[in-house]
Amino acid sequence: MKKRLEEAMSEVREAEEIIPLLKEVIAKFELEPADLFEATTANARKIQSLTSETGRPPAGKPVLYEDAVGNTWAGKGRRPSWLNEAIARGKTLEEFRTRGTPLRNAK
Repeated sequence: MKKRLEEAMSEVREAEEIIPLLKEVIAKFELEPADLFEATTANARKIQSLTSETGRPPAGKPVLYEDAVGNTWAGKGRRPSWLNEAIARGKTLEEFRTRGTPLRNAK
């Protein structure tokens, strides 16, 4: 029992050291839950709800891309992992463009 307790306390100390480092990296690279956790159809909405109460980008950031399970991206910042994975499977970015969002004219 004493050995198990010592092991558990060691793990707690390691977690206390690593959590601030993880928070720093998450903030530095503006990571979102979907960037860190692989989404399945069953838990995609849970992960999405961690981003905001509505599961949508913050007000003022229109949804430009959305998949069938409700993952969204405003088109700003890093492309989310759910979109990168779909593109790697052969989809195109335009397949996820939401209705009513015109393409920008190339200059």
